[in-house]
Amino acid sequence: MKKRFQKCIDWLLRPATWIAAALVVLIAAGFWISAANLRRPVAKYNKDRDDAAQVYFTHLAIALDASRMLFEDGALPEGMIDDESASKYTAYAHAKVLEVLEDNTYIDESTENARVGDQTLLLEITTGEHKGRQITTRFFMGKMFDKHAEKGTSLLVSIVTDPQARDENGLPAISVTLMNYNRTWPIVLIIALFLLVTGLIGGKVGLRSILGLAFTLAAVVLVLIPALLRGHAPIPLTLGICALVTVVCFLLLDGLNRKTLSAMLGTIAGFCLAALFALFASALTKLDGLTYYSSETSNLIDAQYQGVTIQIRGLFVSGIIISALGAVMDVAMSISSSVNELKTVNPDMRFFPLLKSGMRIGRDAIGTMTNTLILAFTGGALTELLLMKIFHWDFKAILSGDYITHEIITGVSGSIGLILAVPLTALIASAMCETPLDDVLSRPVRLHK
Repeated sequence: MKKRFQKCIDWLLRPATWIAAALVVLIAAGFWISAANLRRPVAKYNKDRDDAAQVYFTHLAIALDASRMLFEDGALPEGMIDDESASKYTAYAHAKVLEVLEDNTYIDESTENARVGDQTLLLEITTGEHKGRQITTRFFMGKMFDKHAEKGTSLLVSIVTDPQARDENGLPAISVTLMNYNRTWPIVLIIALFLLVTGLIGGKVGLRSILGLAFTLAAVVLVLIPALLRGHAPIPLTLGICALVTVVCFLLLDGLNRKTLSAMLGTIAGFCLAALFALFASALTKLDGLTYYSSETSNLIDAQYQGVTIQIRGLFVSGIIISALGAVMDVAMSISSSVNELKTVNPDMRFFPLLKSGMRIGRDAIGTMTNTLILAFTGGALTELLLMKIFHWDFKAILSGDYITHEIITGVSGSIGLILAVPLTALIASAMCETPLDDVLSRPVRLHK
């Protein structure tokens, strides 16, 4: 017990512990301040958060007024939103099927047994401000929307409320639309199984990796996305966030030592080079986040008209940086760990033998990781590749199309960052092994003689 207590004291007195703790505190403080400052409204001309929704519904009202011209006497079909659109709002909630009142669906064998037709359901809303209310709704199913419900099925619904209208019970009138199945608990179960397996197999390292994953998600959700929505430059912002994620994840993984420091520097250099290559390729092919045609780009442009100051052009390269980060971290840590292990086993190994060994190890990693990136591209684009074959798309059109060009630049840029991270990490790790850094960082500082 006394020896264990002394080891704990020695660990607390190490300079590495102090430096790592200071870095974590500084990063956490900066993270918290950034997240707090990014709570201001998204739309640049709004005085409060409600104005952003008001802008949206004003545009919605104009669109509905234009649509009303299509119908006789200005009347909308039953179930559609009518006047005073700005006073209505849409919310999502969970609902449970109490009873299937009518089922007019059939199985379409020509589309792999998808259900087609309509159902009339008695629903009870189970979450939100309308919790407990029951409503009858009818929805249609097609080949692309097969959401067949049974008694007890939990659903995700969209609720449009009109505070100015009342139903037979005197409550605000609502219109309910089926959106999807309620997948909350299945998703929670899947994540719980992942965390359980990671903790059981990985042990303490697995638990620390989970903490790193939590920080990464928090950095993206609480800082990166809000900052992008408020008009900050995407590429420098993404580089900074990825650098912070790299530092925190490696500190959590194995503390501060020459191995993690080498991996940090190699990773940061790798995704920075991937970003530079992506910028070069983007300029060469005249393709960026704004010129890449997709429904998502169109929606972002619409958001700009509603006052969101997001810079769309930089999102293409920012996405490449984020997608390359994980693979570069993996390779950098593998090489740094291998070089340091060689130095530990054979303390007489000098810089150049360590560098050659690190490069040999890195070349093996390059072979497998590059193949992984290509397979990931193939898996993500499998549907598009099938369509190209079915409709006999011309090779020239395929090669010059936005989608294929986008995917090629993404895959090649990530691979370039990964490949260049190998010699850089091997070089840094070999140089670090020639310094007494670990001895300095791990030697406890005694407060008395």
